[in-house]
Amino acid sequence: MYLEVADHGSLPFGWKRHVRYLINLVNQNTVKDSKLNGLEWFDEHSFRSDLKVFPMKDILNKESGFLVNGELKIVAEVEVLEVIGKLDVAETTLTIVEDVYGFQILSSQVEVACHMFERHPEIASEFRSKNPNLRTGYMSLLLGLIETLCQSPHELHKADLAVAYDALRSLTYAGFKLDWLEKKLDEMSEKKEKEEAGEIRMQEIDEELKHLKQK
Repeated sequence: MYLEVADHGSLPFGWKRHVRYLINLVNQNTVKDSKLNGLEWFDEHSFRSDLKVFPMKDILNKESGFLVNGELKIVAEVEVLEVIGKLDVAETTLTIVEDVYGFQILSSQVEVACHMFERHPEIASEFRSKNPNLRTGYMSLLLGLIETLCQSPHELHKADLAVAYDALRSLTYAGFKLDWLEKKLDEMSEKKEKEEAGEIRMQEIDEELKHLKQK
């Protein structure tokens, strides 16, 4: 897990931010949480701070009380104490990122990622890239694809499904084992086709009724 200044590349030369943070990993079975707090300076050369305090094996341990029903609760408080640079404090945000099975992802995605790895532990066994940016990018693409397939067929367009198939091919080519996800995508595509066919038939019926009324 780490804190990172979002959009740090767009901040002006010489920028600095002094922050106080409190990270609370909520134990859902007891009142004993795991907390980490501290002060940190961020600048253009040091825009990320590693927070190696919560071992993933402890978080995933079902007896620990942190991951319950696939849900992990993290409460983060960040206060900006001092700003050096032109941008207003309100324009500067910090992103909380965690390491899940060797992939850096946003804390908001931890629940989905953990659930995915629990159900499909071999999903990334053949993904060989060690580049952290590529690993993060591919995992973000995968989690985005899963989020897309959680929508109802009515919310998706054919273009969305075409993009989803492109993403699936890219992930599969990179080494991810996604037979189960391809099956879900095929099912979603089939449902969408049936839905559109039903809508077309309803339009045809409406047209037929209009012609009958005119007679």
